[in-house]
Amino acid sequence: MTVVERQVAAMLRKQREEQDEQAALSRRAEELRSRGEQALNDNGDLDEDSDSEHDDLERRGATGRARREFRDRGIVFDSSTDEVTVTVRAMTDLELGMAFAWMRRDQRRYEGATSFWSKAGTGIQECFEEERCPGDKDVHAAVGAWPRLTGAFVPFLGPAPFAFAMLKDDGLTVDTMGVRQGFRRMGLGRTVASAFIDRARRAAKVRAGPPQCIIDAVPDAVAFWRAMGFSNRGGADSPTTAVMRKLCGDVAMSMTLLEDPPTPRGHEWWFEKPEEEKGYWSDDSW
Repeated sequence: MTVVERQVAAMLRKQREEQDEQAALSRRAEELRSRGEQALNDNGDLDEDSDSEHDDLERRGATGRARREFRDRGIVFDSSTDEVTVTVRAMTDLELGMAFAWMRRDQRRYEGATSFWSKAGTGIQECFEEERCPGDKDVHAAVGAWPRLTGAFVPFLGPAPFAFAMLKDDGLTVDTMGVRQGFRRMGLGRTVASAFIDRARRAAKVRAGPPQCIIDAVPDAVAFWRAMGFSNRGGADSPTTAVMRKLCGDVAMSMTLLEDPPTPRGHEWWFEKPEEEKGYWSDDSW
């Protein structure tokens, strides 16, 4: 076998291994989804009324009941009472399975719903299985180590997460966020996004993160993030980022976290040295 043939064989072997791993992730995600769907069915949470505002109170739809009560009681999701406190945390196997179940149901039931299950289910499963929390030691010391994948919960809404979010490698920036279709326009997405923004702001105050938050918003989410205080970001992208934004249609958006941020020391992971100073920068320069 020639050198070239050995290299090709190694590439093909690696490709097969990656395909096998993706297939295994897909199988594990389907197993969790099946368990989660059964749990939601047992709770009456996937029946015909579960995502409606039907006025027939005899129906068992958990999401429908929650929406009616939200409307009738004028509930605001905040930290005023335990019943309506939003908690963002790691998910258990069963909780992720319930999230997978409503992801699949949403994309089948609602025209235009984001296809999280069919297009991102394997990636979400991979993030769920990741053992290391993203971010460096400074981020972890400043705001705690959050897992790559988190779920959002409210006791009032039952045991299933009503939303999920994934972090980028910096451990601060939201990469992807999704809210269950039946719980949209209730202020829940804003509450979850605010939790991540506030965490990034706390990190920025102690130089553990940048004073500006930059996200890539899918076109359908631009209005949401603009309402959160983000604006379209100008400036040049790296070649890789530019290609991905062109392929996915993502919109670069940014928010200023601190109007008067502490002066960087020059060695922070997020700090970009001026071109003319690269290679000559020191902590004493500030």
